[in-house]
Amino acid sequence: MTRAVPRLRYPDDHWARRAPTAEHLADYLRRADTYNLTKVRVFERLLGADLRGTQILDYGGGAGFMAVRCAERGARVTLADAETNALGTAKLLAAERGVADRVETVCSEEFPRELTERRFEVVILKDVVEHIRDDAVLLRQLASCQAAGDRLLLCTHNTWSLNYVLEGGYKRWWCGEKRWLGWDVTHLRFYTPRSLRRLLRAAGYATRRWCGLYIIPYNLLSRKVKLDALHKVDLWFGHLFPLNRLGWNVLVEAVRSPVRRP
Repeated sequence: MTRAVPRLRYPDDHWARRAPTAEHLADYLRRADTYNLTKVRVFERLLGADLRGTQILDYGGGAGFMAVRCAERGARVTLADAETNALGTAKLLAAERGVADRVETVCSEEFPRELTERRFEVVILKDVVEHIRDDAVLLRQLASCQAAGDRLLLCTHNTWSLNYVLEGGYKRWWCGEKRWLGWDVTHLRFYTPRSLRRLLRAAGYATRRWCGLYIIPYNLLSRKVKLDALHKVDLWFGHLFPLNRLGWNVLVEAVRSPVRRP
């Protein structure tokens, strides 16, 4: 008999596990730095300004920053995550922004079975897939919630990036961290645009658009001295080839392909 491998979790003082209080919510919002806010802006460009009537699944969306932004644009959002406290914080945020009636939360360690009986026109998978042990299974499960033409917006880390070459090279060869996988200890893998396309195709998605993020590593030299203005490179040019394949993060818009009948 095989044992289920427990998922890697953040420490108790991480924002995702802190008790859902007004103080912790305020601290969570203060942590939204240039890197993350730029990513959110690119997501919002792809989503569009008017989401009224759109059913969205934000899978692994944590404390709900993205889910609430979608609800503020009129969407009805199902936010699924494994951390109870993160979802509690999301509820506080939704209430504070006046959209609690449009944000539903689901807490589950595994993909919630009840979601397969529903349809979501948009699925958001923001910085999640690199944490999942069986990424192919997850993408097939998400595809089961979507009809042909529905969209998946996925972002994850990319080895075809300047930051991976510079910071990753330093960490692996100078510091001896041979399995270095970025700034998060719960990462299991990184991707390339090719491996992502193959993974998505196997799950029933066709890639439509790519965006590169953190193309120039503007906070590489020091966490205290940041050249934040360089994030505009992502906003101005990150959708253009080849830069749209060369960000530390890549954001992919994929479309659910028609199901082939035998």
